[in-house]
Amino acid sequence: MKVIEFSKPGIDNVRVVERNLEGTGIKIRVIKAGLNPLDYNIIDGKVVYNVYPVPHIPGSEVMGIAMEDGKTIKKGDRVIVYNRIFDNSCEMCYSGDEHLCYNGGIWGVISNGGYSEYIKIGEQNLFKVPDNMDDNTAVSVGIGALTSYRALKMAGPLVNEKILVYGAGNTGIFTVQIARQMGLDVYVYSRNKSLESSGIKVLDVVPEDFHADIIINPLGGKLFSDSIKHLKRKGRIITYGVLTGKIADMDIANIYTNELRVIGSTGGNRKDLSELLALMEEKHFDLPVYKEFSLWDIKEALHAFRDRINGRIILDL
Repeated sequence: MKVIEFSKPGIDNVRVVERNLEGTGIKIRVIKAGLNPLDYNIIDGKVVYNVYPVPHIPGSEVMGIAMEDGKTIKKGDRVIVYNRIFDNSCEMCYSGDEHLCYNGGIWGVISNGGYSEYIKIGEQNLFKVPDNMDDNTAVSVGIGALTSYRALKMAGPLVNEKILVYGAGNTGIFTVQIARQMGLDVYVYSRNKSLESSGIKVLDVVPEDFHADIIINPLGGKLFSDSIKHLKRKGRIITYGVLTGKIADMDIANIYTNELRVIGSTGGNRKDLSELLALMEEKHFDLPVYKEFSLWDIKEALHAFRDRINGRIILDL
């Protein structure tokens, strides 16, 4: 079968090669794969994770068709991959936080991923796609939507609370839509004014006197420390990314005198994913797509990812 592979970091080092199908579990024919910051940075060598094995097949967002029966997954089912590897034997797994498994990690980072014609993966990592969900949305659930949903749950939102979301990328778009379903008053800090056509309140500058109960800020760096100033007393700020840098200076006195909470969130567990899919089966979600590429045109897709303005990039098989 054909796969995407690289042996050392850099877009120019990515190549299409032939490999035998390896692994255990249910055989899946890959239909769509996502290209997101995680995949791009793994290929470009800008990650905080150790990549294994090398040569490496990237790709942590995949949807496809089951080629054989499992216990609950049946041949022909559309499925997405829950992209966390876990051993079911550590205290995190026992407590239901398998995405934080001490002996695990991200599928496609500490293991070969899904940029290939076929994969084999255990049934515990497979979830059926709702019948009313299109393929492009489905392939975006495992990282973009799940990260957003988990972050919002960690914030403990109450109906009518005000939330400010920093950035309107893949996760940002999902965060906005999920937050609205939770009954929150949603604002987005973004230069993408086209979002206003969907009724989203867009701020290209956050006014000094603007304050929110919840802030979702995956951008990191100086923007993170600046955003804390816009929290109400007892407000919560959630981070799951460091797009503009992983170091931020913060006014600690502001944090403790106003009883602010700084919360880290990453991915989500399988219970989160199950809840999210049930929500998305009930409600329609819009996902802007910038461009679709054949998986075998991966270099062109990677360059487009770097230069895109908004919307996500889908890799099609």
